[in-house]
Amino acid sequence: MTVRSHRAHDVVEEVGVWLAGEFVGRLPAAEIDRVVKVTRLDLESSIAPEELGEMLHRLGRARLQRIAQLSPPAKVRIPQAR
Repeated sequence: MTVRSHRAHDVVEEVGVWLAGEFVGRLPAAEIDRVVKVTRLDLESSIAPEELGEMLHRLGRARLQRIAQLSPPAKVRIPQAR
């Protein structure tokens, strides 16, 4: 593993954590993870490596917002106290 690929992996993981924190409850964790990974692949040869973190966060967030707007609102059921 090269230093560059190790850093890229860390950046992808960090962005995934940030976006998961923002979209928790609105989208499933698996969907957030999938969007982050696909977005990284889309950006891989299109941008300078040092810009990966910012661009991954911006594009991933935009994609997740679009998915969240199209998804039906989650139904939350809170049990009654006894």
